[in-house]
Amino acid sequence: MRIPRFIIGAALAAFVIGCSKTPSQSASRLPADDRLATKVTLTKPYPLHYNGDESDRISVQFAACELANQARLGYNFGASLTNTGDACRIFITPEIKGVPLREALDEILKPEALSYDIQGNFLVLKKN
Repeated sequence: MRIPRFIIGAALAAFVIGCSKTPSQSASRLPADDRLATKVTLTKPYPLHYNGDESDRISVQFAACELANQARLGYNFGASLTNTGDACRIFITPEIKGVPLREALDEILKPEALSYDIQGNFLVLKKN
C-alpha cells in the first residue's frame, strides 16, 4: 500500500516542529553549561521519524535532536543542514546511556567531523 506523499510530508513536518519548538521557560533560564550536563540516553531501537525509517539506525541530525530534547533544548534543522550539508544525514548506531549531553554529542559528532553550538535555546550543528 502506497502512502500519499502529503501524509509523509505532514508526519515529517510534525516531527521537525516538535524538535524545533522553543523549550519551556524554566529550561530557558538554565545556562547552556547546565543543560549540557543533563544526562541523556539514546539506544536501539531508535525512534522512527519518517515513513520507511528503520529503528536499528538513526541519522546524525535526528540523534542530535533526540538528545537535545532530553536536555530541553530545541534543534535548528535549517541552520544545521546549511552548516553541515549531507554530513548530518549520515546514519549512525550510537549506544548512549546516562551520560552528559556534552559527552553524547561529542560521541556522535566527532567521527563525522562535526561539532555544535548552543544558540539561545537551540542546538546547531556545524562542521569542524
